Amino acid sequence: MRYYENLFIIDPNYENERFSHLVDSVKSEAKTLGINIINIDQWGKKRLAYQIEKHKYGSYVLLQYETENGSAIQELEKWMEITNGILAYQTIVLDAKPEVKKED
Repeated sequence: MRYYENLFIIDPNYENERFSHLVDSVKSEAKTLGINIINIDQWGKKRLAYQIEKHKYGSYVLLQYETENGSAIQELEKWMEITNGILAYQTIVLDAKPEVKKED
């Protein structure tokens, strides 16, 4: 099994309900592609290093997951590319399985 981390940035103007709906959509799409989600961490709104689509801020979300299917990662990235509200994303390969975080 290979482990990955995807950091994506959501439009900072999304209210809580719309933000949660978009995060749930990402989870749903990942599961549809056969990706097993380990952790999803919402980092909150932060200032961007440079403007993206005229936004100075973005809401960061970290998704850690595992999959054997390399094409599933490409499909998830294509889906993120065309999804309104996701300003940017980046996926990296992890050396080891991330520690599962307990939800409060």
